[in-house]
Amino acid sequence: MIAEVPTVAIEHVYAWDNTSVIVDEVLAHRIGLVPLNVNPSLVESREGPDAQPTDRNTIVFKLDVTCERKPNAPRGSTNPDELYINHELLSSHLTWQPAGEQAEVFEGRPPGPINPNIVLAKLRPGQAVNMELHAVKGVGKDHAKFSPVATASYRLLPHIKITKPIPPHLAEKFQNCFSRGVIKIDPRTKEVSVDEHNVRKDSVNREVLRHPEFADSVELSRVRDFFLFNVESEGPYEPERLLPEAIKVMREKIATIKQAAEALRGGGDGDVSMADG
Repeated sequence: MIAEVPTVAIEHVYAWDNTSVIVDEVLAHRIGLVPLNVNPSLVESREGPDAQPTDRNTIVFKLDVTCERKPNAPRGSTNPDELYINHELLSSHLTWQPAGEQAEVFEGRPPGPINPNIVLAKLRPGQAVNMELHAVKGVGKDHAKFSPVATASYRLLPHIKITKPIPPHLAEKFQNCFSRGVIKIDPRTKEVSVDEHNVRKDSVNREVLRHPEFADSVELSRVRDFFLFNVESEGPYEPERLLPEAIKVMREKIATIKQAAEALRGGGDGDVSMADG
């Protein structure tokens, strides 16, 4: 999910003019990290670093911004918004340049930055940035800018089993040993039970086992085939789509291994044709 689900990011930066205080290499790196809203399934992968760019494997953006003084700026003001025009180079300044059939392919959702307010550089009057940017399809194991997520993790579902009744005078103490909402206390009978819906909130910190009065009252474990995923998407994918996309990549790799294993079992000279990736 982090390293092999493909996305589209800016890979090649052609700097025609850059008089900002940020050098070309650093500014190019900052621009490359801007997440784009391009559906990767609509873009083909380049066949090697020397492949020629086409309208099917490359999306071109133009960046042309010049900072100027506002003609009627308030006297004595120190607010850059009041003094200057384009005093910040923003991700919203990336302008898509459609080529070939791209206008039809991306109709309804033109390529651009997901967040238009990312500050790339600060400018002052007389400073300008003029660049041509080429975005291509790639994966996170090549560079972090292609990773579709900010964070992605999983854990097993906690399983809490109360083996014997908790005395009413210890109910609140028992409840406080777990994350909020995991343990329920009946307001009338003071009976303690596990909330099956909120049990996923438990951090499994084993605090309850530190208290000798609860030593034989509860068993803590995890459900081995129930996974809780925490995914923060920062690319074109919705979080719920990322897991199926990762499974799709894994199935393709399994299919390649299966094909190679069948070729070996079938005999021959032992040479196996392995797919790229």
